[in-house]
Amino acid sequence: MKDVLERAVDKAMELGAEYADVRVQRTYSNTIRIVNGRVERTIPSVELTASIRVLKGTWGFSSLTSISETDLLEAVDKTFKTAKVGAERIPEPVKIKEVKPVEDKVRLGDIQDPREIPIEEKMEIIFECDKAARSIDARIVRTDYNYSDSVKEKYFCSSEGSYIEEIIPFTELRIVVVAREGKVIQQTIGRIAASAGQELMAYADPLEVSERLAQDTVKLLSAKSPPSGRYPVVVDNGITGLIALSTGLMTSAYFALMPESELGSFAGKLGQKVCSEAITLTDDPTSAGMPVIFHYDEEGIAAEPVNMIESGVLKTYIHSRETAYKFNAEPRGHSRAPNALFQPKPIVSNAIIKSSDLSFEELIEDVKEGIYLRGVVGATIGRIIQCTTMMGYRIVNGEIGEPLKGATFIVDASKDLFNVDAVANDFDVLPLRLIEGDKFYPVSGGGPHMKFKELKIGG
Repeated sequence: MKDVLERAVDKAMELGAEYADVRVQRTYSNTIRIVNGRVERTIPSVELTASIRVLKGTWGFSSLTSISETDLLEAVDKTFKTAKVGAERIPEPVKIKEVKPVEDKVRLGDIQDPREIPIEEKMEIIFECDKAARSIDARIVRTDYNYSDSVKEKYFCSSEGSYIEEIIPFTELRIVVVAREGKVIQQTIGRIAASAGQELMAYADPLEVSERLAQDTVKLLSAKSPPSGRYPVVVDNGITGLIALSTGLMTSAYFALMPESELGSFAGKLGQKVCSEAITLTDDPTSAGMPVIFHYDEEGIAAEPVNMIESGVLKTYIHSRETAYKFNAEPRGHSRAPNALFQPKPIVSNAIIKSSDLSFEELIEDVKEGIYLRGVVGATIGRIIQCTTMMGYRIVNGEIGEPLKGATFIVDASKDLFNVDAVANDFDVLPLRLIEGDKFYPVSGGGPHMKFKELKIGG
C-alpha cells in the first residue's frame, strides 16, 4: 500500500504541485436488526474509498473507489489540472500551516476486534435485551434493536513524508421501545456507542438501558402534557451533550470564516465571553470509551484535546491546516471527513462540557417551580437549537415531581447559553450522527446535568 500511495504523491509533485496527499479507507461493517424478538435482517459489508488532494494555488480534489496504481495516477492528473484551473479564479492563493511529517501505525491494541466475534454471540446479547424490555409490562407492544459494528482501516500519505496507518473500531446499539394503552401510544429511544469492539456490550450494560427505557415508556402512558412558557429548566446529560455539540460546531474555524452561516455565530469573538461562566467546553478525540476516537486526523495531524471555551470565554477555534494558516494558529488534529470520498474540514468529535462539584440534588434544591427534561428524540442544531425531548418531570420546591410527556424546547445560543446557572458533577455522552447534505459524521456531545435560569418550553 505504502509504495503505491507514495508514487501517487510523487507524481503530483513532479507535475508542479505545492503539496499533495492521498487517503484510503476500507470499512468492514455488520448490521443486525431485531424487532419484537425476531431477526429482521443481518447485513455484512465492505466499503473502499480513496481520494487525492493536490494544492496548486488552490485545492484540487478527486475521490474514487479503487486503489489500483493506474486509477490513482490518472486521478492525480485530473486533480492537478483541477487545482491549476481553480487557482486562476480565486482572489488569493490557499496556504497551509507547516507541520512535521509523521510515520506511524496504530492498531487495535486491547480492543476486541468485532470482526472476530461470531454473529450468533452478538445476536444473543440483543435477544436478552429484547426479552428483558418486553417482560417489564404487558403494555410494551414493540421493541426495535438496531446493532452495528465496523472497523475502519485508514491510510494517509503526504508529499511531506507522512505515512500513517490507523485501525478504528466502532460499535453502536440503538433501541426503540413502544407501549400502548387504549388509544395512547408512547415510545422511548436509547443509544449506546463507542469506538470499541464487543466490550461495549459489557461495560455499557445494554440490558439495564433496555429495562430503563421500557419502564420510562410505561410511565409516559399516564404522564401529563408539559406546560408551555418560560421556566427554570434542568436538562439531563444527553441534552447537555446536544447543546455541547451544537456549541462545539460553532467553534470550528471553518464556520468562523462564514459569519453569515447558521453556525458562524462565533466569528470574530476570540477572547470574548460567548456563554455562561459555568460552561467550559472541550473537544477530545482521544479518550478511551468515547463514541469517536482517532489518533490522527484526516490531514495526518496527531489529535489532542482542545479547550475551545473556558469559563464562558472563547479561547480558540478548532482548525485544519488551511484555517490554522489564516488564523496563525496550530492545527491540533481536528480535521475530519465521513470517509475518503470527502474533503476534510475542522469538525468536533466529542464535544464535552466540563462537570462541577455540585450533586444533582444541590443543582435543583433552589428551584421552586421548574421542569426537568430527559432524553433526545429529535433535534435541529445551529445558533438556534430546537429539540424534542423524550420525557420530563416537574420540579417543585427542589424535589422531582410528577412525570410529563416529552416537551419541545428552543435554545438561542447567542442568548440562552448565558442563562446557564450551574452544572452538576456527573457525566454521560450522547452519540449522534451529524448530517450535512450527503455527509454523515459520527459525533457525540457529553457533560453533566445542566440548569438554566429559564428556558422557553413548548408543549
